[in-house]
Amino acid sequence: MRVRDLTADDFVAYRRLSGGAFGGPVATEARPFAPGQTPLGIDSAALPGGADGVIAAGARIRHDTISLGGGVATCGGIAGLAVHPAHRGDGLFGSMLSAVIDRCAQEGMAFSMLYPSNPGIYRRYGYQVVAQGNAMIVPLVDLQRLRPAPDRRLVPVTEETMPRLRALYRELTAGENAMLRREGPLFPGGLPAEGWQGLLLEDSQGRDHGYLSWTRVPERDDGVGLEVHEALGRTRADRSELLRSLGSWSTVTELVRVRLLTEDPLLDVLPGGRLRPDPQVLPLVMMRVIDTAAALRARPAPAGLQGTIRLVVEDGTVPAGSCRAEGTWIVTATEGTVGVSQEGAVDDDPTNPSGSAELGAAVLDIHAASLLLTGGRRLADARRLGLRASADPSAEHFLDTLLAGPRPSVLDSF
Repeated sequence: MRVRDLTADDFVAYRRLSGGAFGGPVATEARPFAPGQTPLGIDSAALPGGADGVIAAGARIRHDTISLGGGVATCGGIAGLAVHPAHRGDGLFGSMLSAVIDRCAQEGMAFSMLYPSNPGIYRRYGYQVVAQGNAMIVPLVDLQRLRPAPDRRLVPVTEETMPRLRALYRELTAGENAMLRREGPLFPGGLPAEGWQGLLLEDSQGRDHGYLSWTRVPERDDGVGLEVHEALGRTRADRSELLRSLGSWSTVTELVRVRLLTEDPLLDVLPGGRLRPDPQVLPLVMMRVIDTAAALRARPAPAGLQGTIRLVVEDGTVPAGSCRAEGTWIVTATEGTVGVSQEGAVDDDPTNPSGSAELGAAVLDIHAASLLLTGGRRLADARRLGLRASADPSAEHFLDTLLAGPRPSVLDSF
């Protein structure tokens, strides 16, 4: 079945499909899809029992960039993948997702990312869970006990100061793994959605040290009246000062929900005792390697790491040649740079390659590759999940060192 690019003439039909699957408004007028996306679809009329003007299956590929341990990688964010109820069970989901993966490769993506409601169906196509949303509920009165930081002041975030916040965000998250860079056109300039507010933390010289963003919400049954989207700071004292400023809200509401990174330094500052994990179901994040060489080259090599290994990535989840994840690669780290070149055919015993006996070697299946190349995990972690991640000691040390860093975090907006 043919998967094609969708155009402005398909906008209403696609929104009818996605709105029916996920909720939300249904469009009534044709218009171009938002910039920074590639919309794809399958026509219902081309299928048995189909109808004109109906999209049988569709999806959008977001052209995102993500931080990768000090580097930047391209990433195809998968959004709005849906199949019309009349065509479910006919294999359209697999055809659509395979086409999405192939298109990500054509458009030079190193990774693909999505937020699944059913992880199992995506796992069949090489996607692997790499992160989960995280949040804590904190009594606001407890934050008043935090000590003030010297030489710091709070500045309102306005249209004029928002560029400072965006620049600080990119700086403070540069060493993270998988964090969206939040660049245009997917993230246009200006203030985020209505209701969003923020504060910058600066010193007496006007240098920015952190920021806090939140939305005031009607109190729900859980007592939360404030949703904190982010609290990022350069130092522990900066983070403490940002949290302390939230304490002033205790006169109008009782609790705050604070969204966190996977390994968030805020946890070292938040007062203990009465804070508790958010009981809401938090989203999973799945990623897939699209181009192994691009994923490796995007990451700088840690200082002091020198060497060369032979890396085999196996991928039986999509047709051969539909993406650039599978192959045999010679990976070199020298002077802070990662070099990658593709070798020829995979030997029968890839852990002991003929003609390359001097090289350490590793073999990863696509799920282990997707987990590990996103960063923040060791080969032993992949093996504990039952994934194939075999290596001799020198190659395992090389990869564990190269791919180190915080575990992946994905916060999808300001």
